[in-house]
Amino acid sequence: MSRALGLAAYAVGCSLVWAMAWPPPAVTQPLAFDHARHAGVACGVCHAGVESSSRAGFPPSAVCVACHASAPGQVDGRAWEALSRAASSPWTPVTRLPEHTWFSHRRHVALARLDCASCHGDVGRRTTPPPRNPVRLAMSDCVACHRHEGASEDCAACHR
Repeated sequence: MSRALGLAAYAVGCSLVWAMAWPPPAVTQPLAFDHARHAGVACGVCHAGVESSSRAGFPPSAVCVACHASAPGQVDGRAWEALSRAASSPWTPVTRLPEHTWFSHRRHVALARLDCASCHGDVGRRTTPPPRNPVRLAMSDCVACHRHEGASEDCAACHR
């Protein structure tokens, strides 16, 4: 009996270590978006809601087409046509938080005035989309930031 419990505890422990340490699968985006080339554009122009809601949206293709009448030089024409016809946002998120965690972009960006790089790394200098979040978000990082900024450390503030 104790051997079975020991094996079960070992399996659970290995699963937790694997879930915490193993990187999430790489994400492929429809275009090799160059954030560095768009550095002069405020994040909120493309990521609507970053300053006004809990979620920062991904731009629908209409936002890209509004600035670019035709495919930018480094983008394949067929890929651009497919993007321009997409009814919804074709981009896949690389930053994921556990379902039980609540995060508000508005609170962090507009109220606390934190830079996007705090959680997303220096995405603004990337010339290609990151295959996964450049910064591994762990609860210890969030708690350390909350302590540094003097923000609430009440569990119920972030865990629902």
